[in-house]
This record gives sequence, C-alpha cells and structure tokens, in this order.
Amino acid sequence: MASDDALADELRSLARTLHETVADDERRVTALDLLRYANALLATGERRLRWYEVETDGGGRRARTRELSAFSGTINAVAPPMRIEQGERNGSPCMLGHVRLSRLREGPPESVHGGVMAGLFDELMGAAQSLTGRPGGVTGRLTIRYRDLTPLDTDLVFRCWVERDRGMRVDMRAECVRADTLDTDAPVRTAEAEAIFVRRR
Repeated sequence: MASDDALADELRSLARTLHETVADDERRVTALDLLRYANALLATGERRLRWYEVETDGGGRRARTRELSAFSGTINAVAPPMRIEQGERNGSPCMLGHVRLSRLREGPPESVHGGVMAGLFDELMGAAQSLTGRPGGVTGRLTIRYRDLTPLDTDLVFRCWVERDRGMRVDMRAECVRADTLDTDAPVRTAEAEAIFVRRR
C-alpha cells in the first residue's frame, strides 16, 4: 500500500530529477501527461485538515503536528524534510534537527541558500520551545550569523536549546554543525542563531 510519505518522497525525487537533467520534448510531454493524471487521481480524495483544525484530546487542546510543515513535514513535498528529535548538548536537553540538503536548496555554488537556513533554524526553534514544558509562542525576532558556507549533500545537525524562559518571552539559541564533526573536539559550525519567541495572551 502506498503511503502519503512515499508519495511525497517520490515528488521530491521528481523535483531533483527536473532540477538535475534536461529531457527531450517527447519525454517532457509524456511526463506532463502522467503528472496531470496523477494530480487528477489524488484530487478526488477528501480535504486534509490542518493541524489546528483537529482536536486531539477531550479538553479541546490541539497538538502541533509537523507532517505538513514547510521544513520538517514528511508529507509536504517541498520540505527537505528535517527530522526533529530531542537530544542533549553539553549534558543539557536540546532539540536536534537532522537534514541533508540537495541542490534544490542551493544559494552560493554548492552551498545552502541563506534563506533556507533561516527557515530551518526557525522550524527547530519553534519545536524546541516544548523543552520549557509550557505552551510555545510565535517568532518575535530571529538573528542568524553565517560563519561559513553550509555544504550541500552533507549530513547536517541543527541543535537548539532554551537560553531563558521569561514568561511571555522565550530566548532561544541554535547552531548548525556538520554531522561528521559533531562528536569531535572541533565541531564545524556553519551558522548560529538566536531568537525571541513571544507567547500570545
């Protein structure tokens, strides 16, 4: 049975193929017909609810699900997607984001676009607010320092932690590290970020 995740993965693969190769007219015409047919097949399904339209418990509270997210959504075909999990940094809890970015996210030659980096940081910081044990807020300010170019086709780990919980505001910090250097004495950080998230009244 085909899953939504599998469909999204195939669409990502198709996007990379389109980005990396130039097909002749005959193949493009055939591919376009197939894509239109696939789109028509899927369009007959039921409308998918957004995460905030679904009640998840008897108290009416809703859980933030990331399957549709622009950066970590497994069924969002435009997401890389980044895999998020809880971990540790220097013995303290943090949130980890694992991702490998293809040329679809290219900015400078063979490097990740700065705007994509900003989106990934914002996504992980939003998730890391759960470390406070309190409801999260929305991004009030996000500042990024690009230390070096972030390479494409390289395993990356984003790490985020809560710097301070000030009630209505949460101060967050994060970094992007090349995964192959993460456990060394000199991890290679390509970017760092700090942000303020504001809890809405």
